[in-house]
Amino acid sequence: MLMTLQLYYLAISGALFAYALRTPRHAVRAFPTAIALNVFPLALLPYLSMDIARLAGMPLVYLPVTAIGLALVARNGLQLPRRLMSLYIIACLYFVYTFINTVILHGTTFANFVYWVAWPLNIFIFIATASAASRMDAELIDRVLYRCVMVVTAAAVVGLLRFAAGIGNDANFMPVMNRNGTVVLLTLLFPLVFHVYETQGRSRRWLFVCAGTIALCVVLTFSRSGLIGLATGLLLYYGRLSPGSLLKATAGVLVLVMVLSSGMAQRSVERLSRTGTTLTALIEGRELDESMGDHNRLHLVNSALDAAERHFWLGTGLGMTNYREGLRRAGHGDVTSKAHNFFLSYFTELGLVGFALLMAMLQRIYAGLAPLASHQRAFRASFLVMAVMMTMNEYILLPELWLLFGLYTGISRHALVRHPRFRSCHA
Repeated sequence: MLMTLQLYYLAISGALFAYALRTPRHAVRAFPTAIALNVFPLALLPYLSMDIARLAGMPLVYLPVTAIGLALVARNGLQLPRRLMSLYIIACLYFVYTFINTVILHGTTFANFVYWVAWPLNIFIFIATASAASRMDAELIDRVLYRCVMVVTAAAVVGLLRFAAGIGNDANFMPVMNRNGTVVLLTLLFPLVFHVYETQGRSRRWLFVCAGTIALCVVLTFSRSGLIGLATGLLLYYGRLSPGSLLKATAGVLVLVMVLSSGMAQRSVERLSRTGTTLTALIEGRELDESMGDHNRLHLVNSALDAAERHFWLGTGLGMTNYREGLRRAGHGDVTSKAHNFFLSYFTELGLVGFALLMAMLQRIYAGLAPLASHQRAFRASFLVMAVMMTMNEYILLPELWLLFGLYTGISRHALVRHPRFRSCHA
């Protein structure tokens, strides 16, 4: 089955690359299609681990969007708007640092090179997408955003049907993506549902169907990080000090609570409850014994803290091999996984110097998005949802994330030109 999947992904990625290479407009329109091709043709397949479903070290599920991004880079080039010049300088410093940190200091192995090149690849995709989107008309952009929401809503229906039919153990709709990766994609796009509803004049029925279907899919994926991400996105989008916004945010949270209380998502409720128990134990200074569900995760966190302390300045180097070697040197040779926390894991891999560069780079991306006070607040809301989600996973190299934020950055520039009153809010 693996070889068949590899051939399938090579075929669709090649087709998407050829289509996207025609014009930047074709590339942007291909984004929802790339998401769809990860879902609908594979709807009846059982789950296959991302650690297995790979080609040349890259997860197969990353290939379609990466192909579109590469076509954008090849067709559009890396045109560098002056307003993002500080981002390019920081990114170049980051590339040089991580090349030294990973490839030079820890060996010129294939694995090290793959882990390093993933960063320039995604940043180039971000730049090319932002540059292309900033020059496109609003009508095309609106159609693309609408299609993204509709594809993800339909994908959520597929996930629910897979779960109901017993094909999957949960509502994960991408058979070759870990459920946490699927949840990251869903929560990132969740604020976009409200953006399309408000800016494109969609009906309330449309809003309830799309938002409700996506939320139910997250609930039945049994991911506590997903539930936290949904609530965060909802509160960030509607959490303004106005009666209408507060009412909408409160209503959304109440509906989510009612679903969780209905008994249909008992596993999700148990996982949330376990989080509360863990936090209480930590606050009270009690140790978690092996009978507590989060014992292993806490052990991963403590191991990462020890490794980060030992490799404080320059880090262990990017990649699992270097990370595990860093854990071994810190006295945790029995640990083979990361901490399920992007900030802690990447601080351990990059050290203080590299992590500071990475945070500065992400801050410049955030600064390029339309402000939360604008009608395009969904873009910064999505970024902040990502920041919250990354405390519980490490899917920072998901290509959909970088293409999406490139798209948001380009749209934000377009909106700021059309609506000068928002420039004072743009920081």
